[in-house]
Amino acid sequence: MQASMSDQLLWFETLLKGSIGLILIFIPVTAARMAGFPHGNISFWPRLLGAALVGIAGAFAVEGYNLAGGAIEAKGLGLGGAVIINFTTIVSLFGTLIFSAVATRRGKALIWLMILLLLFLTLFEIGHTGG
Repeated sequence: MQASMSDQLLWFETLLKGSIGLILIFIPVTAARMAGFPHGNISFWPRLLGAALVGIAGAFAVEGYNLAGGAIEAKGLGLGGAVIINFTTIVSLFGTLIFSAVATRRGKALIWLMILLLLFLTLFEIGHTGG
């Protein structure tokens, strides 16, 4: 059975959030430094964000699919949940740009890139929520 566009988008969400989360869990200060974000050599907050992203990825993987009779059926957390998560992240990132100081231009550029990527992904997912 060929995966639908919705299924492919859910797997993309799972891989994207899971891989970024694992990077933040295992190399939090290095990842923050490379991204140009303030870090203060404290790994707690990046690791906490990484754990949340891995949890979201796990929710997509576990709740997004049900193996029933050999066929994959979407259930539970689907594209609607992905849209809400992405929209919330976009608003939070935009608020970060407006209300707090990001240490470097590289950090600001990365936040804008993330906003644009998530906005594009969210609009694409909204277009495919019907399946």
